[in-house]
Amino acid sequence: MNKKIFKYKLVYYLAVTTSLLLFIISSFLVLDIFNDFSLFKTLFIGISLVINSFAFVNLVEKYDKAIVFLNLSLFLSIIILGYPLLLGFLNGYNILGHFTFKFLIILMFSLLIINMFKVKKYKSGNEIESIGKHED
Repeated sequence: MNKKIFKYKLVYYLAVTTSLLLFIISSFLVLDIFNDFSLFKTLFIGISLVINSFAFVNLVEKYDKAIVFLNLSLFLSIIILGYPLLLGFLNGYNILGHFTFKFLIILMFSLLIINMFKVKKYKSGNEIESIGKHED
């Protein structure tokens, strides 16, 4: 049985690539804890590592809750990347040419594309129980 969580395969590959990229970034952030320790930073890195790993595993296995974990992962990354950019923008800095701003825009577009092309209704996984039932 071929289970689909997105309408198109290209969107699935975008979601898996984004999830893998965010997992790799959050796993490399673990090394940043040793430079200067902060409880908030440690908490953020731990939470993002757990959410990103759940998102990646759920996407690869095509579970029903994969999009929820991917949305949590993308939303957390957008909030964390956007907060310093917002403060810089409010202080009068030009953020349009900044690499973080470009990465933030890419994350927002991938969040939009993933949520636009997700499959709305999942078919039941147990086909044996639906034998003999008439569905229109």
